Amino acid sequence: MSEMTSSPVDLPVLATVVCPYCAVVVPDSRFCGACGAHLVHSGLRASQRLHSYAAFPDEPVFRISVVTSLFPHLSHRAKAPFRVGFAVFLVLLLIFALAGTAAPLIAVSALGVPLLFLLYIWEVDPYEGSFLPTTFVCLLLGVGLGAGWAIIGGSEVDKALLPSLGSGLTSGSSLVAAVAVPAIGQLLMCVPMIIARRMQRGPVESLDGFVAGATGALGFTLAATIDLMSPWLSNGQLTHEGFLSNVTQVILRGVSLPLISAMATGFIGMAFWAKLGGRATSARAKWLTSPGIALLLALIVQVGLGFTDIAALSDAVLVGIHIVALGVLILATRVGMHYVLLHEALDVTIGAPRVCANCTHLVPTMAFCPQCGVAGRAVARPHRHHATWPLIDGFMTPQGDST
Repeated sequence: MSEMTSSPVDLPVLATVVCPYCAVVVPDSRFCGACGAHLVHSGLRASQRLHSYAAFPDEPVFRISVVTSLFPHLSHRAKAPFRVGFAVFLVLLLIFALAGTAAPLIAVSALGVPLLFLLYIWEVDPYEGSFLPTTFVCLLLGVGLGAGWAIIGGSEVDKALLPSLGSGLTSGSSLVAAVAVPAIGQLLMCVPMIIARRMQRGPVESLDGFVAGATGALGFTLAATIDLMSPWLSNGQLTHEGFLSNVTQVILRGVSLPLISAMATGFIGMAFWAKLGGRATSARAKWLTSPGIALLLALIVQVGLGFTDIAALSDAVLVGIHIVALGVLILATRVGMHYVLLHEALDVTIGAPRVCANCTHLVPTMAFCPQCGVAGRAVARPHRHHATWPLIDGFMTPQGDST
């Protein structure tokens, strides 16, 4: 162990240690501030740190959580309000499904998840003051592509659902509906993210790509959901369907479709935008950060659900398959995001002390918080710059917001 002497912007006395995983001199604390490894543990448990998610280190990587998977920049205190908001969205869906009111069901199904995501963007300001142009380009382009593709692709799905002699899951119309429609739809969801990447100025980070990909996908599904559910309006104010049928439709169209599309396309955008460090890292498994792997996973899930949707399955089985697919994609997205954040770390210097936005401990500015292990790039940009504590006459004094 060694000690670093302080300068006017450093901690007074900073004990350091050589990380056994990346060989960088870092503060002697629970986590390596350079590679994110858990210095308290040893072996794969420390280097892979699957017990401590890089975006939310108080959670394991393998955890089914919509909020901390879809909203990776959220601060610790903001998780609860967004969980309440998502729960309110689900309750409203159930209430309107029970009442059988067509217009409210369509509105909540189409707008619920996109509105929550826009509130998230407003809360964390991922592009630091310039989020409005990028967000609206992704959203509006996604809406336009989604509306056009729903009109074209929806007719192909309708053809596959019509009973006919010799029809089955391997017929030509079924293959078009189950493979071509969802696969091309997934590729179209990536278009807004690619355009946003061209628009991006300044430092590029992986989670910016996740936000752009998810925003474009949610615009796409918003338009598609309205188109898919709009026939309900032709029957008047009520759906004239039973409660279970209504619940099945809103779970598929209002929950499964937007969340799966946002996770899948966000994963692709995150991998596409990531600038991985060239130095050695203990995390390994860099193949998990590949845009090709992310796109392949998205296509497999979308095509699998395409076959599910045109098969003659009961409502319970259909909903169960969609929920399982959503769970698998949530876990895959968390694993991909975890490894992207571990591999993306570029800065290995010990910077000015600041209050960590996640654990509120006073720590040096590094790629990872030495105390809680949160990745610096998983902290919203505005929260990174308002928590420095310089030394003035030998005393620590706060600058900015330390919450």
